[in-house]
Amino acid sequence: MHYICEKIISGTDCSFSTTDQVGSVIPCFFHVHPEYELTYIVSSNGTRFVGDNMEMFDVGDLALIGSMVPHHYYNLPFDSRSENWGHARVVQFREDFAGKQLFELPEMHHVQMMLARSRFGLVFPREAVVRVTPLLNDLFAASGPRRIIVLLEILELLSNTESRCLSSISGEKMNVRPDLRMNTILCYVNENLAAGKPVTLGKAAVKACMNPESFSRYFRKTTGRRFIDYVNEIKLGRACHLLAHTDRTIAEICYDAGFGNLSNFNRQFLRIRKMSPREYRAGYSTAADPGKGTPRES
Repeated sequence: MHYICEKIISGTDCSFSTTDQVGSVIPCFFHVHPEYELTYIVSSNGTRFVGDNMEMFDVGDLALIGSMVPHHYYNLPFDSRSENWGHARVVQFREDFAGKQLFELPEMHHVQMMLARSRFGLVFPREAVVRVTPLLNDLFAASGPRRIIVLLEILELLSNTESRCLSSISGEKMNVRPDLRMNTILCYVNENLAAGKPVTLGKAAVKACMNPESFSRYFRKTTGRRFIDYVNEIKLGRACHLLAHTDRTIAEICYDAGFGNLSNFNRQFLRIRKMSPREYRAGYSTAADPGKGTPRES
């Protein structure tokens, strides 16, 4: 598979990187790097891609992504509420950031096992996030030896917490190579969907400087999914957010998310989410935003 290979620069005075990624959306496309990455979503929502997994993320999402595992956080610019709405706190470290044998010590067994599982990408439950957040805040404010101590505290806490694997394919089996072409394609898809413009395989093929047949094969080989499936999953990510956080009718959400007709929207939603839009909304009813009112149905 082909992805952008990002070079992480920690700086001459630190052994690992802590970065606040802030903007109107989170600036992130499909990429890989040899560092482990712990990503905490402070603000925004959208679709998280890790390996061959694709699902929604929201405020408080915490994921550990292993070395050379392709990943991508996508927000629709249409959803952005301010110039700093997209905010992710990202910690990136190599396995030998504090010495080549650190994670081989007997005391680090649980951490070592967690890092091994992270080659599939891991997401942590909300209870763990509540406990880790103060430590993350401490980490981003710390300097000197305190940075290493706090990071180890975070890893120790998470290693003793149940986590869920995301991808069905490990990063080490993905044969990752850099590919600027894929980034161009994803930019085309994301920007056009955000602007409410149609996205077609033919136009994407032109962006990739390929004929439609070759592009279709290339996209499926690179991402593990058909181009139309990728586009529909992006649209459904937006639809799910609107179902959970607004009182718009299902019909309104269907067209707002970019689907041409309600029957196709319902069919794609059931195929990918394994439930109807109405059932999905009902599942979020107990966590409805205050003052939102009772959702209207189509």
